[in-house]
Amino acid sequence: MAKKHELLQVNIYAPEGLIYTHYSRGVVVKTTDGEMTILPNHIPVITSLTVGSIKVSRRKESMADNYIAINGGILEMHDNVVEITATYAIRSRDIDEGKALIEKQQAEAELETALSNNDTVAHRRARIALSRAINKINVRAKNI
Repeated sequence: MAKKHELLQVNIYAPEGLIYTHYSRGVVVKTTDGEMTILPNHIPVITSLTVGSIKVSRRKESMADNYIAINGGILEMHDNVVEITATYAIRSRDIDEGKALIEKQQAEAELETALSNNDTVAHRRARIALSRAINKINVRAKNI
């Protein structure tokens, strides 16, 4: 097992509160500038996150990685503590795949309607909804 100073404390918050907290060997996130890996003793950083998954490598290599789907947010790292505040976050094990597939189908239908009506605002909303649904489906698949 890694020593405590060789680990990160990872806390992920959503509007409903703390949804995830564990010690970790590393965290991989999707920022607005690309993918970023945070390891213990990383320099302090604050960055914005986009729709994607957070991969948390648990403290023991024998433990399975955890995945969390987010719709964007902010990451702050200092003193081996990673704090992520997301606009929406859900652990992969808590994602209802059937519901996510329905959300995807609804977003695809809304996208088609927006295109046929030449409605750019509805089109943008539908693209965002589709992106979020696909993200949940992909993150859920990582937990199987």
